[in-house]
Amino acid sequence: MTEHHCRGEEIAADSVGLAAYNMDSHNCQRIVKNGHAENEGDVQVPPMKPYPISYRAIVPKAGECENLLVPICLSASHIAYGSIRMEPLFMILGQSAATAACIAIDDRLPARTVDYAKLRKRLLADQQILEWKK
Repeated sequence: MTEHHCRGEEIAADSVGLAAYNMDSHNCQRIVKNGHAENEGDVQVPPMKPYPISYRAIVPKAGECENLLVPICLSASHIAYGSIRMEPLFMILGQSAATAACIAIDDRLPARTVDYAKLRKRLLADQQILEWKK
């Protein structure tokens, strides 16, 4: 997941939930500038609208690990993780990861190879919101 996803410039086709928080990073340090203390490194950029989180972001790449689902420390750039790191989204991704794990167990497949269409159908049946239609 990258800033392009947060800004809606790139859309994850394999959504397992929506994020909607600002891309933010807190101050790195305080500096003196023109005789005044100033915070440096603060980033606050609102997303354009809620955006989908990719299933591929919560599973390792092929050949790295077969049965791992990572809803919290997912694959994301620093700025995208600033938006994704909120607890409500962690709960959404946790539910999606658990659903994928159940499908993997039932189908006797590595988590990485879960059929996304099957996962999507089950998530929608469970009332998970996977795309923003407004």
